[in-house]
This record gives sequence, C-alpha cells and structure tokens, in this order.
Amino acid sequence: MAPRPRNPGSKDLPPNLYRKTDKRNGVTYYTYRDPVSNRMFGLGSDKAKAISEAVTANMALQQALPTLASKISPEPTVKDRTFPEWVDEYRQVLADRELSASTMRTNHYMLIRLVAAFDDRGMRSITTMDIADFLSGFVKAGKSQMAKGMRSLLRDIFMEAMARGWVDSNPVEATRAARVKVKRQRLTLELWKATYEEAKHPWLKRAMELAILTGQRREDILSFVFKDEVDGFLQVVQAKTGARLRISTSVTLECLGLNLGEVIRRCRDRVISKTLIHHHRTVARAKAGTPLKPDTVSKEFAAARDRAAAKLNLDLGDSPPSFHEQRSLAARLHEEEGRDAQRLLGHRTAKMTDMYLDSRGSAWIDVA
Repeated sequence: MAPRPRNPGSKDLPPNLYRKTDKRNGVTYYTYRDPVSNRMFGLGSDKAKAISEAVTANMALQQALPTLASKISPEPTVKDRTFPEWVDEYRQVLADRELSASTMRTNHYMLIRLVAAFDDRGMRSITTMDIADFLSGFVKAGKSQMAKGMRSLLRDIFMEAMARGWVDSNPVEATRAARVKVKRQRLTLELWKATYEEAKHPWLKRAMELAILTGQRREDILSFVFKDEVDGFLQVVQAKTGARLRISTSVTLECLGLNLGEVIRRCRDRVISKTLIHHHRTVARAKAGTPLKPDTVSKEFAAARDRAAAKLNLDLGDSPPSFHEQRSLAARLHEEEGRDAQRLLGHRTAKMTDMYLDSRGSAWIDVA
C-alpha cells in the first residue's frame, strides 16, 4: 500500500519528521514518529539537528526491521527529569522575553506555587488528570481567575518543554479553561460625580480627574511628573505593557466639563513636587510633596465611594467598583464623545477594549 501523501508544510523534511508551530507564541518545533510503534518523539526547535536525527533513525529502521521479539520486549526507559528542574530552565525562557517587572513578579510567585504542587514529579509523568485536579482546587475555592492564569502558565511551560525535547506532549491542552464570572460592579457617571464630591483630599480629586480624562491605570497616574507634559501632550509609558502614549492636553470631557491641561495646572500648588499627585501637607511619615502610595489612594477612593453610595441610597453589593473602574468609565465616556477608546487605553487589540466598554448592565438603554 502506498504511503499517505505528506503535509505540504513537511515536504522539505525527511520521512516521519513533522514540523509543528505553537500559534500562541510562534515557536516552531519538530517531532519524529516511529512508524513501527507510532510513538512520537520531541526533537526540539533546531531544524538541522532534527533532520539529522530523523535521517539516522530512518536508516536504522531500514537496516534492521523490528522482529516479533523486539515488538514484545518493553520499550527502553527514557530519563524523566523533574518539574523543578525544568522550571529552572523556564525562568530563563521568561527572562529572554523581556516582560514587564510586574508580569515577572506575578510569574515568579505562580512558579513557586507550581513547584510546591508538583514537587519532584517527573515532567513525563504529569498527566492531564494531574493538571485538572490542580486547577479544580482553585475553582472550588472561588478563585476561577487564578485557575485561568495558572492554566495559561502551565500550558506555556509544557509547550516550551516540548520544544526542548523534555516531553512529547502537552497535558494541559486537553484541560478546559475555568469560566470566570466578573463580579466587580461598573462605576457609573452618577456615582463618579457623587464620589468626587465626597473626596476629602485635594490629591484624590486630582487623581480622579486624571483617571477619568486619561483612562490610565492607578500606578501610571501616580507616577505622572510635570516634565511628562511636552509640546501640548502628556507623555505616558505604561508600566504594565510598556505602551507609549501621547495624550493631547486639549482633551476635554464635555459631560464633566474637565480639560486635561487645566487639571495639570491645578496639580501645581504651593507645595514643591515632581509628581502631579502628591501629599499637600506633612502627615506622620508622609512629607508634603512626596508621591502617594497606590493603597492609600484606593483606600480613600473606597471611603468616598461608600459615602456617596449611602447618600444615593445605592447597594453596591459585595464587589463595589474600585479606583481601577474609572478606566472603564473613561473608555465609555470618551467613546460616547467620539474618541478612540482603544488608542486612549493603549490596548493592542479591540477585544480587550470591548471588555472595558461593556457596562455589565449598569447603563440605561434609551429607546426612542
């Protein structure tokens, strides 16, 4: 019987050698299929080496066809290196990707948990069931978002291990990602205005104004310095993604009567400071002019929000909108006034921006 025609993408390879590409990160790796046992062997991402290995294997098969005795005898044992050993190698893979500091910190802590969970298990011995049981523990604890993040990291760990020949398959692929139900409520314009009125500190009002006008994250807003204003633009380098934005200081939200240039000018007061958002007076260890800590801003925002909700007789439930929710509200308000929310937020994909534009049922729908 004639052999099955080769896939067009593998015609430049010797028989039984196959090329595969991970669509997620673009890594290309090679696998060899033993035509006798149908076992697959990972050969890493080096094409020349993989071809050499495949040619040698094919010649060996031609010289000595397997006998019945060889088929019955057990397969040779392949050394199975441990999960912690591979994690040490994987950390270098992450370092080569030049990820942001916050992403590296998150991955670091997640890897510590994974090493503790799988201990000295061999890479090849870890099964899909092992992965599923590990992830289900987070889901049962109500941490679906953590389960989703762990699955994504584990999938990448084993994909890179396949490319290096440590494993022949990825046990994470067959698992299902946890369904994450977003619980945090969206911030409405009405509640934002009421919270703004309840803000006791001038720096909180300025931080809220900058958040709603620029749509940037809390850490980026608190790191704004006056020299970031250049030639009529506020220059922003996002700490999380590295995105570089230039926001015109003429940007105005008509619904609030706020202009970015005017807000920046209001940030200049009698206190000398490099940052736009700073302490206006010395309190305990915090000296006047020094930057605010993110947790301090979030705490004061939450207190003002709760006072506002009480006056509006609103039930915010167990997951009230946080300071970060101003990013979503900013996207929706700027979109309504004709601006490109994706460019403002610095997102690479429209899909991510759509998540921020989703009001999650908090907005009224006008019917003509």
